Amino acid sequence: MGEFALQARRRTLFVLGALCFLSVGLLARLLDLQVFRRDFLVGKAQECISMEKTIRARRGHIYDARGRALAVNEKGYVLWIDGLALKEGLKDVGPVAVFMLAEMATWPDRATVQTYLSGQGTGNILWTRWLDPKDVEKLRKVMEVQEERLEGIRLKGGAYLEIEPRRTYPYGSLFASVIGYLHGESPPDDREVTAYTATLGIEQFYDLLLKGRDGLMRIERDAKDFRIPIGKYEEYPAHDGANITLTLDLNIQYQAQRLLAKAMKEQDVEARRGDIIVMDPRSGAILAMVTIPSFDPNQISACANDEQCKKLLFTNPAIGWTYEPGSTMKILTIAIALEEAIIRPESTFECTGEVEAAGVYFHNWNGLAHGHETMGEILLHSCNIGAATLNLRVGAGAYYPYLERLGFKEPTGVDMAGESSGLFLTPEDDGWSEASLASNAFGQGIAITPLQLLTAVSAVANGGNLLKPYVVQAIEQDGVVTATIPTLRGRVFRQETCREVTEMLAGIGAIKGEDGGPFVPGYRVAVKTGTAQIPIEGQVGYEPHRTIASTIGYAPAGDPRFLILVRIEGNSVIWGEDAALPVVRELTRYLLTYLQIPPTEEVPSGP
Repeated sequence: MGEFALQARRRTLFVLGALCFLSVGLLARLLDLQVFRRDFLVGKAQECISMEKTIRARRGHIYDARGRALAVNEKGYVLWIDGLALKEGLKDVGPVAVFMLAEMATWPDRATVQTYLSGQGTGNILWTRWLDPKDVEKLRKVMEVQEERLEGIRLKGGAYLEIEPRRTYPYGSLFASVIGYLHGESPPDDREVTAYTATLGIEQFYDLLLKGRDGLMRIERDAKDFRIPIGKYEEYPAHDGANITLTLDLNIQYQAQRLLAKAMKEQDVEARRGDIIVMDPRSGAILAMVTIPSFDPNQISACANDEQCKKLLFTNPAIGWTYEPGSTMKILTIAIALEEAIIRPESTFECTGEVEAAGVYFHNWNGLAHGHETMGEILLHSCNIGAATLNLRVGAGAYYPYLERLGFKEPTGVDMAGESSGLFLTPEDDGWSEASLASNAFGQGIAITPLQLLTAVSAVANGGNLLKPYVVQAIEQDGVVTATIPTLRGRVFRQETCREVTEMLAGIGAIKGEDGGPFVPGYRVAVKTGTAQIPIEGQVGYEPHRTIASTIGYAPAGDPRFLILVRIEGNSVIWGEDAALPVVRELTRYLLTYLQIPPTEEVPSGP
């Protein structure tokens, strides 16, 4: 074999050997990639092309008793600005767009806005939490749409409109403290974007039912961020939240708010704040709950920047703030004395204008003696001496268990967030004396919420049953409607006791009309006014120049369909007879007509 042929054969064998070696190496590499490292590489590939997207559950709507929407979800727009993209696009968007962006900035501070609009900003920041739909249309016209998807709209120049459901409250402040609101998990005035949290009222109490359960979608996308049609697709659907229907009636709520606002603006009433609660004493259903001042749940950030408004964001005063109820407490004092057989309706009492207990001397609100009084006249004259004397005869051992059975030491259990319980001393507590027992009789030295008082009086109005108050009439989920069943917390008084107290209160109503006649002609209305002193915070004693005016009434007296409490806190000395009684009278007239309750008495015809 020639030298040339031998060299050619060697070269061929070398090339074949090299090819074999490369083939083995390639095979080993393929084996490593496709067998040993397959799962790892597939996972990496999936990370690049796979995307998980949360499918937001629809938050349940809230309706009034007649089906009118009080809290709903609307399409909302959140404006984000990319600093680097804005810097590159400033020359294209023009001065009109820059001016509009400056006007729309509500989240960043003024210095940050100037930095970004001068082209010096970096990073993607929230510009406006909620953008008005009209402003969205304006932006779309002056900043060209680059890309539009279901989840948002990307505009040229670094603006991005994220589409997100927005909770709205059509009636603004009218139901704010009852319904509550949604805000970020950070405080409302904190410039931090976080998930939404339900706060106050129905929104917080029923949050788990209302928000439902989010779903999940997994898709595969290409390099341009579009879905691959034949790619993997998985969907776990969202479970929408429940819809809630309240016992509150929009018409009653509006009338209560209107009358309270009118009363607080009267020239002789210097009012700081006020509350009205309307309840059906037969079931515990709350028909209206109004607080003034209030806040607009659609404008939480604005409220958070106001020191006075900010105090209302986390509490409903009608269920969360306690006060000394004053003479309206005498309704329960008389009922307890009757229940304990200390008195009879026909019993009499001699009011001397003064009574002593544990070395403390008590007097009537006007400093006068009422003389000979019946039990009904103790209520009519709002006689502190009569009430205190009865309580001293009942005794602490009998009296305070009644207060506990009436629920004054625990929350009522109403289905709203933010409720407080009452506070009063008993013989087991330091600081208690018989003077406490005497003053408790006319509503001093005892702190309860307006709802606690109304719930206790409803036990007198309905014949002795203490009911759990509630504001949710029904819950609808997945097509199934679950109605609320009234809950009996306990029986406190005999029917006969309740009838006797109601007769006394109806006697007051018979002469508390505008002309000294019936409260509302044609109806028997049970009424009791009260004027309560205000304790000085952090000190012993009461404010000398401020009082709380209140009135409780229910009608028709023999078979009440509604029970009203009006409470007005004054900046000066105001009286229940002057400030709160007219509100109860006007609201009673409205409710008798609105609820189509037939007259219970004959109305005298004119001459």
